[in-house]
Formats: sequence, structure tokens, C-alpha cells
Amino acid sequence: MTSKKLQNITVLGMGGTIAGLAGDPNNPKEYIAGELGVADLIKDLSHVNELKLDILNVAQINSKDMQVGHWQALLSSVQAAMGQAHTHAVVITHGTDTLEETAYLLQAMGPWPKPLVLTCAMLPANAPHADGPGNLKDALNWASQAHHEGVFVVCAGKVHASQDVQKITTESVDAFTSGPEGCWATWVDGQWNIQSKSMSPTQLQPRPSLAYALAAKHWPRVEIVTNHALNDGAVVRGLLASSDSEETPLAGIVLAGTGMGTASQALEQALQKAVNSGVRVWLSSRCIFGLAHAQANTHWGEITLLSAAKARTALCLRLLAEKEHQS
Repeated sequence: MTSKKLQNITVLGMGGTIAGLAGDPNNPKEYIAGELGVADLIKDLSHVNELKLDILNVAQINSKDMQVGHWQALLSSVQAAMGQAHTHAVVITHGTDTLEETAYLLQAMGPWPKPLVLTCAMLPANAPHADGPGNLKDALNWASQAHHEGVFVVCAGKVHASQDVQKITTESVDAFTSGPEGCWATWVDGQWNIQSKSMSPTQLQPRPSLAYALAAKHWPRVEIVTNHALNDGAVVRGLLASSDSEETPLAGIVLAGTGMGTASQALEQALQKAVNSGVRVWLSSRCIFGLAHAQANTHWGEITLLSAAKARTALCLRLLAEKEHQS
């Protein structure tokens, strides 16, 4: 009888709610993220003996505190895991708050030769109905079966593609959406039901080499500015006024514009001033399923089809790539 070959999966921990602990488990909204390591998260999963897992705690933070050093450590760890011939896939445990940004970063810095899967939780690990164990089990299952090279997010029995996923709620364990196109796959009757869908519009960006991104002490500073009623452009003027006094000067602005990516007249004037001073400006929509459009009729910014959060990451990478090209 031939024994079944175990799948090798590397699990990288970044902290987050999935690794969090509440002081009172019955009051799970008050907790500290990133208290547990990866070994604690996998020890009680029922099917771990079906897989061979290599684990590494890359960071133990609340993902709202994500900084360049954390992303660099994660990219380095993913690169190392992908370089192991025996590794079939990589799974990352991560906080929900900035998960979509990290997912986009990993996608942009690919392609990776093996599946890369992020998972998370909305309830801390010691909550009575913690969702983390189920999400991690699903992520490991998807990673072990996936034949698609790409970056995925697994949460609440759904698989989302990195270019589509967005967090849309703080009150449900099913916290993410892939928008009108729908998610990549869903868990139905004990198996993954892969959806037939077209890929959402994406914008391919120049990106730095992995070596350059890992070595850079500072990444370009890009801020998100939102248009809203009564917007007089003061935020942009303030960013420009304080830029020279910051350790990392302002290099880019992503506008989360109203509707199709529009800005008030006063904000337009401030953004034009930013462009004139050498700051790169991109336009996105603040609508959750909205896309910036040429109808915004602007000559002071570049339209992007990405959400504001992902556009900020993409613009940062483009500016870093340009800096590498100039060096």
C-alpha cells in the first residue's frame, strides 16, 4: 500500500485578530491583536496531520500598524519559502484592516511560482465562536489543492482574488467582498466550487525589483485624500506645507474622489498645486464598487481603476520603481 504524500505548506504569521486574545472572551470586541504565534493557531486544527507545515512568525502586530519594515520582512519570507523545492504553497495569517493592501502588494511583486494564500479573522482566538480556526483550515485546504498561481484571500468559506478583495464590514465574520463580479470560489458541500467569472479591470504598474524593495530604507510617501462636501483643499495644502519637514517628503497623493473620481474646485486647485510641485496625483473613487472615469475630466491627475487603498500601494511601488531606474 502506497502512503499518501504529504503536502508541504509554509505558514507565515503576521499577527492580527486571528492571533488576538480578549481579556474577557465573552466581550470579544475588546482584545489585543497578535498575541499568539502561528504554532498556537495550528495546534488544534483537526487536519494538520494531513499536511507538513513549516511555520514562521514574521510579525505579531495589529495590521493597522503595518509599516515598510513589516512588508519587507514578509516579502523576504515569502521569497525564501517560494525558493524551497518541497514547498507547495504559502499561507499567511494577517489582520483584516490592511489585508487587501498586503494582498495587492504581494500580487504586484509577483508572479510567484506557487499559490500564495492570506487568511484572517474577525473575532479573537479565545472568543466562544472564533472564526480564525475555520478560516485557517480553509486556507490550508485551498492552498493544498490550488493549481492557480496567484495571490488569494480566504475568509468565511470564500476565496477572493487579490485584485478584487475589499473589506466592507466590521460587524460580520464574512467581512470581505470581491464586488459585483463575485468571489473566486466558495466552500459548498465539502468542496470548493470555483466560480466562472471574468477578471476585474486592473492596472499593471511598473514595480521595483524585489531586491531593491527589500533594501530601500524608505519607500515613497503616498497619502490618500478624500473629496467630500465642504472640501476647501486645506488637507492637501497642509501636506505640501509640512512635506519638507518630514523624514520622508510627500511623493504622491491618491484622491478618493466623489463619484467617478471628482474633486471640488478648491481641492482641484490644491491638487494642481501639488502636481506643479512634483507630487504625483492619481484619481480613484470613494465608492466601494466605483471606478474613476475619464468623465472626471481632469488634467492634473492620472486615473486608476484600483480602489484608493490599493492605488496608494501601486503608486508607491511605481515611484519606487522609477527611483530604482534612476539610480
